[in-house]
Amino acid sequence: MKSASLTSGPIGSHIRKIALPMSIGFFFNTMYNVVDSYYAGQTSTAALAAMALTFPVFFIIIAVSEGLARGASALIANAIGEENAEKESALARQLFSLGVICAILITAVGLTVAEPLFRLLGATGDYLELAKGYIFPLFCGSIFFLLSSMSNSILLAHGDSKTFGKVLVAGFFLNLILDPWFLYGGFGLPAFGVPGIAWATVIIQALGGSFLFSVALRRGFVKVESFAKMMPDIRIYTDILRQGIPTSFSMMSIALGFFVTTYYLKFYGQAAVAAFGVGTRIEQIALLPAIGLGAAIVSIVGQNNGAGKIDRVKECMQLCVKYGFFLILAASVLIYLFATPLVRLFTPDPEVISLGTTYVRIMAMIQWAYVMTFVHTGFLQAVKRPMYGFVESVIRKIILPLGVFYTVVTLLEVHLNGFWVSMAAINVAMTIVTIIYAQSVLRKIAKTST
Repeated sequence: MKSASLTSGPIGSHIRKIALPMSIGFFFNTMYNVVDSYYAGQTSTAALAAMALTFPVFFIIIAVSEGLARGASALIANAIGEENAEKESALARQLFSLGVICAILITAVGLTVAEPLFRLLGATGDYLELAKGYIFPLFCGSIFFLLSSMSNSILLAHGDSKTFGKVLVAGFFLNLILDPWFLYGGFGLPAFGVPGIAWATVIIQALGGSFLFSVALRRGFVKVESFAKMMPDIRIYTDILRQGIPTSFSMMSIALGFFVTTYYLKFYGQAAVAAFGVGTRIEQIALLPAIGLGAAIVSIVGQNNGAGKIDRVKECMQLCVKYGFFLILAASVLIYLFATPLVRLFTPDPEVISLGTTYVRIMAMIQWAYVMTFVHTGFLQAVKRPMYGFVESVIRKIILPLGVFYTVVTLLEVHLNGFWVSMAAINVAMTIVTIIYAQSVLRKIAKTST
């Protein structure tokens, strides 16, 4: 099947064709997470808090798989724009063998460090056991998360976001069946409890990843040739890792940032941790346009940058900024107005509902900052400048929070609402820096091309 060329035709049309299916797919993926949180919350507040606690650890899988995938997708998109079929094919082949190696390392490291990290964050007794039980299946199934991400990265580089979107929609509906079945048992299956929610996710990832890989194979985007060509090629590994590692570490810094945030939230109690977990799920709904636009930028800017069509790169950026701003404005108003009923979907606990509502309303004010960050870091990834995203994330998620949270919690002993406001202030400040830097890079590229 011929690759979709993004180097000609209306930019706006290309953005919509890529962003819309991806946004719809991630809406259902977010609803997938809502279903997980709903069943955990119905079990107990401790189970809901345990899921929030495991998120930073689980995010290690997401960071490695998505970091390498986004890096490879940018490289493949540039190769398509350059019309270098040999390079494109080699990148796709080597991406999967690298993914297998990474999956083995993730599983080994994750299972080793999970419990000490949970203890560091204050988990003991049943709270600790719930967290351990939930995270174990996810690390065991890490290979399937990587298979899904790697396959999608190749399809996305060719301008196809519809296939992944359909997989996410199917995964949501399958999760509606598997979550309660694995949680409570029935039809010959024993009740797994909270770990059953994780096992359901692993099964769905295995099915989705296998399907995506089969599509890439069938279309000829991945060619399984001689065994020798499937062996690791250090040169290509280096190219992928050089592009992907900064993005992976950038995403890992998000996980570490969750550790930092959760560490200081523990001083406000378990309900505050649970409220933070619920709030981040709701924020994911508002950020769906950012995810779609980020996917569009990597594909469109990547191909046009490879083809040397910088005017189209500039047009893509301008349109994504405009689309992102107006879409997030509408989403922010909605989650502000409906904060309480949205939080109530996840938990019946009155204290968590109250704390979560306040968190959501404060963060609704800065959703524009997240979208602008997605758009501008996506652009930098597409033009093969991923290192800024890593540095920015470390400062935003780790360095500034360590200093600010220590000050507001330990020295000033502020109310929880003040803690939420300090989180918002950090994100706005770093977004302004990101916009300034990315726009300067865009001007430099445009000047160089003339």
